[in-house]
Amino acid sequence: MIATLLQKEIEKLAPMPASLTRLASVISDPNSSVADVVTVVEFDQALTANILRLANSSWSASPTPVDTVRAAVLRLGGGRVFELAVGNQVAGPMSKSCPAYDLGEYELWRHSVASALAAEHLAEFATVRVSSAAFTAALLHDIGKLLINRTVGANVAEQITKTAETKHVTYIEAERLVLGTDHAEAGAAIARHWRFPSDIVNAIEHHHDPDQTVHRVLDAVHIANAVAKLIGVGLGSEQMNMKASSQAAARLGLSSGGLESLCATVRTELARTEALWKIGG
Repeated sequence: MIATLLQKEIEKLAPMPASLTRLASVISDPNSSVADVVTVVEFDQALTANILRLANSSWSASPTPVDTVRAAVLRLGGGRVFELAVGNQVAGPMSKSCPAYDLGEYELWRHSVASALAAEHLAEFATVRVSSAAFTAALLHDIGKLLINRTVGANVAEQITKTAETKHVTYIEAERLVLGTDHAEAGAAIARHWRFPSDIVNAIEHHHDPDQTVHRVLDAVHIANAVAKLIGVGLGSEQMNMKASSQAAARLGLSSGGLESLCATVRTELARTEALWKIGG
């Protein structure tokens, strides 16, 4: 029943702007170039204004102003451009409280931003290169929680928590028992509705079980989610009741020391990024 209601809610969702759907495909294509990104951005006035604002903000830490889309894309990188574009679309809804997961105002958004930062900085501590798609997949990995929150009663968090305790299962497994689906599956359905590339959809859908369908973007998002939780951001009713895959970390070439350093970096960068997104105010 819940799964059917979720599907009906997904069908009601407005599509992503065509420029973002196209940009998603370009960012996920390893053969794409800066010129491809620029071509998409230049035909979207709002997106052009936003990336120029970011490229010239104190966040970019560059004293030299830029006044062209190409220069802005070169400064920010395609992944950051897409993250900004998608973030502008989902920041509002994800900033609201999410009672079904015991998440207060801005908590889900802070968790999503922390995860995106972890995916972004992963390359500094891992030995395996991960595509820019990991940034956006990490930013959106929990978007299914929004949909479930809209569809079920506010008391569902207590039901799922009790099921996890009595059945001795993880929180996401308890979700499936109570709802017949879970937030990862719901999030993937949204990403498909938005016609996002398959690697982003796959990473959202399986971010709790990366060993069942091995993919670098998926491994990165799994680790990114764990990092956000390890630094205490967006725990909600789920808390740390999840399985962390040591194999995912190993596939990325991320040591335990590297994981600790990644957590410290994300903790530092989160405050700066919160100011950029005006989180909490």
